[in-house]
Amino acid sequence: MSHMMRLIVALTASLGLACIAPANAETAKPAASLNAALNDVRTMVETAPGELGLVVAVTDRDRLLLVATHGYADIGRRLPVTAETRFAIGSISKSFTAIVLMQLADEGRFDPAAPIARYLPDFHLKTRFPAITGHALMTHTAGLPNYLTDVASMRFLIAALNGFEPRYVPGAHFWYSNSGYQLLGYAAERIEHRPFPLMLEERVLDRLGMSATAPQIDDRLRGQIATSYERQIDGSYTEAAWFDYLAADGAIVSTAADMSAYARMLLGRGATPAGRLISARAFDRFSTPALDNYAYGIEVSDHGQVLEHGGSIAGFQAHIEAHLPDGFAVVLLSNGPLDNALRKRIVARLTRAARGDQAPVEPVSVAPKPRVDTTSFAGRFVGQKQETLVFSATPAGGLTLDQAGAAVPLTRLGRDIWGLYLTPTGPRAFTFFRDAAGAVTDVVEGASGYAKQGSGHTLVAAPVVYQPLVGRYKAHGEEGQGVRILVRNGRLMMAYIGSNGTQQLDEAGPGRFRLADPAFAPEWFGFDTLIDGQTQRLMTTGVPLYRIDLP
Repeated sequence: MSHMMRLIVALTASLGLACIAPANAETAKPAASLNAALNDVRTMVETAPGELGLVVAVTDRDRLLLVATHGYADIGRRLPVTAETRFAIGSISKSFTAIVLMQLADEGRFDPAAPIARYLPDFHLKTRFPAITGHALMTHTAGLPNYLTDVASMRFLIAALNGFEPRYVPGAHFWYSNSGYQLLGYAAERIEHRPFPLMLEERVLDRLGMSATAPQIDDRLRGQIATSYERQIDGSYTEAAWFDYLAADGAIVSTAADMSAYARMLLGRGATPAGRLISARAFDRFSTPALDNYAYGIEVSDHGQVLEHGGSIAGFQAHIEAHLPDGFAVVLLSNGPLDNALRKRIVARLTRAARGDQAPVEPVSVAPKPRVDTTSFAGRFVGQKQETLVFSATPAGGLTLDQAGAAVPLTRLGRDIWGLYLTPTGPRAFTFFRDAAGAVTDVVEGASGYAKQGSGHTLVAAPVVYQPLVGRYKAHGEEGQGVRILVRNGRLMMAYIGSNGTQQLDEAGPGRFRLADPAFAPEWFGFDTLIDGQTQRLMTTGVPLYRIDLP
């Protein structure tokens, strides 16, 4: 830790801004209110539950006010988080990319209103609509798919998107697209003829003094950043796999202090002590939202008064929030899921302090985790041909399936999903559905539906053509989320592995489907390669997933 950082942390650990003597009673009240708020924030962070690492920084327009830490940078080795622990920030990186492009715009080398193909001559969509612009990419209104997992962080993405057909005019709808920001990074490289991470380092990180920040994730960072963790179905956490990432949509690794320097630039609307990072005109464009309150790599809320963005990548989660009129910003970095309720309490406390309110933080009690209640899944479920499934809850929070009088234990695969792995007929997955009141009404196994006895739920037969499609599909490699395909009420449904909800798919041609909601979504899904009566491959917007014999 540098001498200056030690000084800042030591000061904020005691009285925040107590080193600044108030000139009179008028200034004493705001200072006292802020000091109390900083102490409250420190308490909230340090007493947060769990072992996951968390660093929270608070800054005003001029300087870092607080760095508070909690938990472990590596749980297994019991290495505590410190103010200097580095975390991946995920999609917060998008605003950095937009800043670089607006610098190029200030220099007359990039026009957000021009077709992006001007800067990427190898990019050729198959479209009847006007050309996609940099503005459309930066505001997620271009109509491109979110993420092609098999070519993430690879320049082949440019070719992979060739022939893709957008479904709407650029600017008509908002659809979050990591692919779009990857293209923006490659466009910047073509303009300046050097790697984008190097551009980012020299144009933004160095100028803001972000010396602990890396512009890409590579093997040099092994052991130098926090270990990240992914939440499992049972509530436990497992270490996430190491990954390399270079693309402009989310490759930055940083510290709370460095991210606070970036936040001060946002509070200054592009101005820094060393001069403007981008012009006032460029910052206005950067921070003006298009659709869904999204501007250039940054979300705009509270009528333009708050600039914010979250980020997640391979277990890491982060958030930055700059309150322009109130003159403060908050940075949260974690090596696991962020507690959004805690984030909101921190922001609310600082907002009150910035406006002179000295009310203390509300006490929060952490209730013990309740025992898992699986009784809602228990009961008799009846199919269209009067076949039955009988489930029973166990005292330990488990669930069993009755098979020929034997209670067979099931494995929980999701909030409302249970499975069997090795059976004579192959893997089995049971997905339960609830009504608006939360009561279980029916369960689906593949293409077969069963109504809970007494629920009043009506069953609809599955189309025969859907039956070869049902099952689980998995990406080959580290990137990409697997899916489970099932049929409910005669409709083909998709559920991402690890998620809690299902999405309806509508037919869009032979063997081809699209999301039913929103209807404009650019993603598409196609099934092919029939073996033993089952499709073996699911193409998700051109990315292959393969059938795997798991529930």
